[in-house]
Amino acid sequence: MVTIVPLMTPWRRAAFILLPIILFLSGCGRGGKPEAVWLETGVAPGEVVYPRGIAYSASDDTFYVVDHTARIQHFDHDGRPLGEWRTPSMLVESPEGLVVDPDGNLWAADSHLSRIIEYSHTGKLLRIFGSYGFGPGQFVLPTAVQFDSRGRMFVSEYGDHDRIQVFDKKLHFLFQFGSFGRGDGQFIRPEAMAIDGDTLYVADACNHRIDVFTTDGKWLRNIGHCGSGLGEFRFPYGIALDNEGHLIVSEFGNSRVQLVDMKTGKGLKIWGTPGYAPGELAYPWGVICDKHDRVIVVDSGNNRLQVFRF
Repeated sequence: MVTIVPLMTPWRRAAFILLPIILFLSGCGRGGKPEAVWLETGVAPGEVVYPRGIAYSASDDTFYVVDHTARIQHFDHDGRPLGEWRTPSMLVESPEGLVVDPDGNLWAADSHLSRIIEYSHTGKLLRIFGSYGFGPGQFVLPTAVQFDSRGRMFVSEYGDHDRIQVFDKKLHFLFQFGSFGRGDGQFIRPEAMAIDGDTLYVADACNHRIDVFTTDGKWLRNIGHCGSGLGEFRFPYGIALDNEGHLIVSEFGNSRVQLVDMKTGKGLKIWGTPGYAPGELAYPWGVICDKHDRVIVVDSGNNRLQVFRF
């Protein structure tokens, strides 16, 4: 399976030079071989170019993945391609976050075009929402979309205006919370969200922590800080819930996935180390857990998905 990263920009060359250093700092091997490795480098079905976002549809046990070319692909339970499409007015590096709503439709945070896109499960364009700006219903760089049990939509964004906006089922603005900064209730690039009942967990990437709020926007606590030990994070880019009451966090900076107790914030297990072989990761981005307790992580720098269990 091909694992060479295309489009080797100066930044990415520097990052790959630093990979052995990160490996040393992160400690010796953790986890093990994955159950499966899906996808490879390219633009054909079942191939990707720097994938970032992933969403899971529990109703039909399928997955959606978006990559650097703004192409969304739909896969079955075993990683076989079902279909694909590109976002309108395609822009490289966009979208980032994907989520399937309670009705089975797919929503994409079209980051660099400052908007949210809704699709049917077959890829039919249903709605484009938002525009560039700082007001209600406007976005700078939206990163993720989530829905709570009341059907309210949460959108995280960064870039001069780090915040989370909340909308009702008809996309009417309700309220917002958060601001740019390092204090409690503030963000520096809120990259992903997960909701458990009335509790919202935010992967606050550049603060190297998980921020915890009520779904009404009240700050509760922070989990973790910058580091490479259990309960510590370096650029957490992906967050998901498993079926046992844990958080699953993918760390772009540590090139690993961590299992975290959502109540105590204690780090429990780590899977993956930096590298290119199966069981190793290069700058993982999105992550989900399916109803079979499999964790599927977007191994962005290796142009693939890896499937494992904690």
